Amino acid sequence: MFTYKFVSNVFKPLLKPVLTALIVLASANVLSADNIPDVVGEISGEALLAQHPAFMDEYKSYQPSDAEIEAVSALEDDTLLILFGAWCHDSEREVPRLLKTLDASGLNVPQFTLFAVDRKKSDPEGIAEKHALKYTPTFILMRDGEEIGRVVERAETSLTQDLQALAAAAE
Repeated sequence: MFTYKFVSNVFKPLLKPVLTALIVLASANVLSADNIPDVVGEISGEALLAQHPAFMDEYKSYQPSDAEIEAVSALEDDTLLILFGAWCHDSEREVPRLLKTLDASGLNVPQFTLFAVDRKKSDPEGIAEKHALKYTPTFILMRDGEEIGRVVERAETSLTQDLQALAAAAE
């Protein structure tokens, strides 16, 4: 028959290492709030929406205005680098809204790259550092390989309209 003393003697030595391991995993951000590991590096819009329910929920619920959809045409010849965090609430709001607006436009959209960073806003390839990333998301509008402007965290009007203004200012 098992007694409390026997169970205590067997499991008590294991308690501290198990708790320590859980604390280390949580502090290293290996365990995220929704049990989805952080994405770091380039990812397609389709993969992002498929792997991250919060992004998909925002994509489905967002309805871009006619002005936002029209603004996409001004970006046709530009390139867009989107630096974001899959863990970031601002990214969960802004990135799916942009994807939905681009999809709704039915136009030739700018060439864009979605690039996820870790919680320290860095990545092994050094893309975040190269572009002096401070806040997520950051939408960098480029023309002929040169940055012509950026929208950081939240747009003033709408993301596509703010990007349209940057494109027009660079003309």
